[in-house]
Amino acid sequence: MVKRFLANKATVCLMFFSFSFCLYTVPANTAGLAPTVGSIKIILDTDIGDDIDDAYAVALICSLPEARLIGVTTTFGQTDKRALIAAKLLEKAGRRDVPVFSGIAGEQKVGRQLEWAKDYKLLAKKTVGALEFMRAEILKAPGQITLVGIGALANIGALLEKYPDVRSKIKQIVIMGGAVYTGYAANSKPEPEWNIRCDAKAAKRVYESGVPLIMAGLEVTAMMQLDVERQKKIYARGTGLTDSLAALTMLWGGGTPTLFDPVAVAWALGHPFADSEQKKVVVENDGLTRIVEGTPNCTVLIHPRKEEFLNWFVDVVSRK
Repeated sequence: MVKRFLANKATVCLMFFSFSFCLYTVPANTAGLAPTVGSIKIILDTDIGDDIDDAYAVALICSLPEARLIGVTTTFGQTDKRALIAAKLLEKAGRRDVPVFSGIAGEQKVGRQLEWAKDYKLLAKKTVGALEFMRAEILKAPGQITLVGIGALANIGALLEKYPDVRSKIKQIVIMGGAVYTGYAANSKPEPEWNIRCDAKAAKRVYESGVPLIMAGLEVTAMMQLDVERQKKIYARGTGLTDSLAALTMLWGGGTPTLFDPVAVAWALGHPFADSEQKKVVVENDGLTRIVEGTPNCTVLIHPRKEEFLNWFVDVVSRK
């Protein structure tokens, strides 16, 4: 019998010529334990109120204990109306502590989801704008905050242009946006994706900023349809959050929800359901995103694990 003592005091293995028997303890941080509560700081920038996936993204963040949601900013069109929807949904999720800020406004009208929140009153009038809020929080916790952009990139692009001092202090930017291998339909050619196309100029600033960028594009999101049986499992939970999702989905009225945005949120919070590759991606004037030769500026998500992601999403949101 040969006895071997490893340097790790938590591990002692007795090895035999014909067999081996190993008694060990796993280091505390590698045993598959639940992540530390509130360990990942997030600011969510959303165009909630149009497609329904933004609401499901908010629900996911509120259902994961490791997420520390610093605040929510709204982008694209009637950002003040979008803020009402976001704030009410956060309240239904038990997160009245999360501040909501209206971002850069435009002419785009919000869809029928606004009917659910049109009489909702924000708890307090914000004395700073969305950009100032993001900058203050980033400077307060340099290298710790992830910006998650799941709408047009007007706010994030403006932040990087107006306050270039924050660029080196952002941990990363995770976006749902772009398409470099496929379009919305299966096996189709890449096309301008909505979030990028809505403000291609701002998107260019983000892609050229030098901030670590993760892109959850159509190649890992367009197939994430939340089928009826999975919807039923969520809605049957009967919580304030899941009832709100049911109501908003009904008002949206677009058929089967596609969970574009939750894929980006999952990645930002350490739940990868895709592989990744480093590429240099550029944004064309029409919003098309293309891979070109050169030093990578973007982590592109590829090879999605659809069934695994959808099952996990339902389990997480329905247990809230």
